[in-house]
Amino acid sequence: MNPGGIAFLSWKHLSHRPMRSLTLVTTIALTLFFPRALQVFISESEDVLQERARSTPLLVGPKGSSIDLTLNSLYFTPQQLPPLTYAAYENLSRQRFGTTIPVHSRFRAEEAPVIGTSLAYFELRELMVVSGRMITRLGDCVIGAQLAARKNLKPGDTITSSPENVFDLAGVYPLRMRITGVLAPNHTADDDAVFVDLKTTWIIEGLAHGHQDLTDPGPPGESGESGKNVVRANASVIEFNEVTDENITSFHFHGEPGAYPLSSAIVVPRNQKQHALALAAYQDKDATAQMVIPLSAVTDLADTLFATQRLALAAFRLLGVAALGLASLVFLLSFRLREREMLTYAKIGASRILVGTLKAVEVTIVVISAMILARVAVSLTRSLASDLLSRFLN
Repeated sequence: MNPGGIAFLSWKHLSHRPMRSLTLVTTIALTLFFPRALQVFISESEDVLQERARSTPLLVGPKGSSIDLTLNSLYFTPQQLPPLTYAAYENLSRQRFGTTIPVHSRFRAEEAPVIGTSLAYFELRELMVVSGRMITRLGDCVIGAQLAARKNLKPGDTITSSPENVFDLAGVYPLRMRITGVLAPNHTADDDAVFVDLKTTWIIEGLAHGHQDLTDPGPPGESGESGKNVVRANASVIEFNEVTDENITSFHFHGEPGAYPLSSAIVVPRNQKQHALALAAYQDKDATAQMVIPLSAVTDLADTLFATQRLALAAFRLLGVAALGLASLVFLLSFRLREREMLTYAKIGASRILVGTLKAVEVTIVVISAMILARVAVSLTRSLASDLLSRFLN
């Protein structure tokens, strides 16, 4: 019997039982795919994290976990971190270590992070407005391309901040923000964020608010009572939850500005000297803030991921051994059930070597098919990994 005939008989037997053959191919393919896919995701995640970290030279934030601070400042992931005071940010700016950019990323609007910052942030991230215009006043915002597409938002629409606690007794109302522009996509966390002026985040936090004009008589007894030089307000005074051209002058801040909160500050030194001086300034053990090199923090995170990868690969290998053992058992039982068929081959003149070759070719077809399927799946995973990781991290 020629090799073509052996391959034909093996293929006909596999196609005669398609469900069994498909199950074997899929099982072996998944056994080969999972370890390789994990390696692809770990490698891609390191590249994605390091790419954004490299564009952020230094971070200043409250003392604590450098990884939490980095993820909060770069990817806007919610973290339970104490605030960095605005006074600390101003002190940092006066030291002239380079461009200093404030970041306040505590709040959310329809599940998207609300980022209070300055125009220097857009220059650092090379973010351009492709539709509409940039922020011009309190209560304005520009949004990322992915958020605009997902929520079908455009300039002129509004988006409302989400309350941190529905049982907030302080009476801080959600702020409805006017969308003035949509940013060009850059395939980072910026694509799913809402960017506002720093003071707008303080309005959301309840540190500033506006009131209707109490000297305006309006309907009797609605907002208060006015005498000669005295205005008495009652509980019906309306606190605005939207900044408009009409009420913007009524918004005012309370408390000491130096105590206002930030999440962190990005420092972009202009040269190596400024970089070294900035790091040296935060080496004091008594300092209330810390300076972090994001790339170092991301590298530490990657080392943790690699340690997890080794454990996961060991688990996948054990599962692979079990899966291959089950596949071998299926083949052996199949060959046992086909003893009469093999006996027929022997009666028509097939040798034991030929019968063994027939079985080996059948196993080879299944294994090669599984390898091809696994390779295709890995290639597809590699092409989608960067986008999937960006979505996950965002």
